[in-house]
Amino acid sequence: MWKWINKNIMNVKFTIEYKGTNFCGWQIQKEQASIQGEITKAFKMLFPSENINVVGSGRTDAGVHSKGQIASLKLPRSINLDDTFKSINGIISNDIFIKDYIWVDDDFNARFSATERTYKYYIINQFSPFLVDTHWFVRFNLDFDMLQRCSKALIGKKDFSGLSKNNPNIKNHICNVYKSFWEKSNNGLIYTIKANRFLHHMVRFIVGSSIQVASRKMEFEYFLKMIKNQSNMSPFCAPSKGLFLHEVKYD
Repeated sequence: MWKWINKNIMNVKFTIEYKGTNFCGWQIQKEQASIQGEITKAFKMLFPSENINVVGSGRTDAGVHSKGQIASLKLPRSINLDDTFKSINGIISNDIFIKDYIWVDDDFNARFSATERTYKYYIINQFSPFLVDTHWFVRFNLDFDMLQRCSKALIGKKDFSGLSKNNPNIKNHICNVYKSFWEKSNNGLIYTIKANRFLHHMVRFIVGSSIQVASRKMEFEYFLKMIKNQSNMSPFCAPSKGLFLHEVKYD
């Protein structure tokens, strides 16, 4: 099928870091500050006559952070990218920073072209006022081996309805988890999960329920039933502040 292409417009892919503490999430919300909204406003200031449509690779929730959110946007071909993004970084909130950018093919879409997404969740076992917005402070002792058992049980292609927030608009609940593991850090724990896609609250439910198992507040068998969508128990949701969208990959 013949497709008309505006040769004066080019597609730009860019990587964003942000601290999500003071935002309602990625997606634009009426009368609330959002990451997408702040970036859109900045571009509209520079290009008031252009149709600004910032597409993100995923919709992070309120309080969730990113070290590697990917977005795409159509901009005039004639602009200087370095000057443009230097100006954008000067306009947007100090909680947001666009760290790299590149022209890409016209059919690239930050959301639908993505093939892998990686999230990390950070936990500390000793309170720190410097980390309170970006880590979950867990007071109780955790069985690390049990955390690893939980993480390994998630690997593979599964229906994650039992470990996600119900959304009647989502019909496909199958996610293919490629990596899932815990590691120890100097002041706590880090959980890493990589998959082709994620459902709403999925990572937070996984982390929260794994912590319940590792603190012996929930049996491992109940966690397995949640994975199989056979449990009548509600999964425990970890707070958003420890969650980071770490990396998004494309073919």
